[in-house]
Amino acid sequence: MLGAGITEDSYGKIEEFLDLLRNAAGKTNLVGPAEIERLWTRHVLESLAFIPFLQTKKVIDVGTGAGFPGMILAMCGFDVTMVESRRKRCAFLETAARTCGVSCRIINSRIENLDSFPGQSTFMSRAVKGPEKMVELIKPVAPGEFLLVTRISSIIETCSNAVISEKLPVPPLDRSGFILQYRHPCKKN
Repeated sequence: MLGAGITEDSYGKIEEFLDLLRNAAGKTNLVGPAEIERLWTRHVLESLAFIPFLQTKKVIDVGTGAGFPGMILAMCGFDVTMVESRRKRCAFLETAARTCGVSCRIINSRIENLDSFPGQSTFMSRAVKGPEKMVELIKPVAPGEFLLVTRISSIIETCSNAVISEKLPVPPLDRSGFILQYRHPCKKN
């Protein structure tokens, strides 16, 4: 079941993070008012659903927003770099990481404005753009092979060379969707 593998320490950090998020949400436009009541069923559990499909502990969360899935995965022991273009959200994430004792990297930028990440990087995104557009944004910053793990709401959103890895379970999640994996091959010279 989703989240069954998280430790007591991770659970405590997640709860502390959610308290910070609830307190800051209205001031920083982190999540809408309706999202406060479904932080676990919509955001935390969906973030945890990424874990079986990440092939390395080192991941880049593109458009992390309020920290989903990046901050949740960092609390579960992943080496996470979160890329977020909005400064207020980055400031919140930096405060949350410090307060919760989480080691992660937060970059205030758009992915297309960054230098290259190492080859064979694993990228993830949850609610930024469709998979085809995400692949196009990532290609310039991932010179070699890379993996994209993303959430899609329907099979129609898939892209070529992608594999639908799992249908997200409802319940415990409060909306349907799929985890999609896309492996971009290494460029041949």
